[in-house]
Amino acid sequence: MKKYHGIWMASFLLATIFSIGGQGIAYSLSEHFMPIMPVYYLTGVTILGYLLYLQTAFLLFRLLKNKNFTCKYLESIAVLLFIIALHASGWSFFVTAMWWG
Repeated sequence: MKKYHGIWMASFLLATIFSIGGQGIAYSLSEHFMPIMPVYYLTGVTILGYLLYLQTAFLLFRLLKNKNFTCKYLESIAVLLFIIALHASGWSFFVTAMWWG
């Protein structure tokens, strides 16, 4: 069970960083990795953020479904993470849509 905690926390933090700081990551990748238009990097980072949010939701569902695991705050944490993920992914979708024009 401890392994799942580390994985879902790390994937949630990475997804939030990718969703909120996607513009800076896209510019940085364009300057230092391969000189293509940053909008392509931003699209990839946004999709990666969505996939990490889906992975987090799947792992939290598995933890909530497990009857042996007892944490009285897990449902509250799941709701809070859902609210944060909804706003961060909405922001990243908005930014990506504005970049594409």
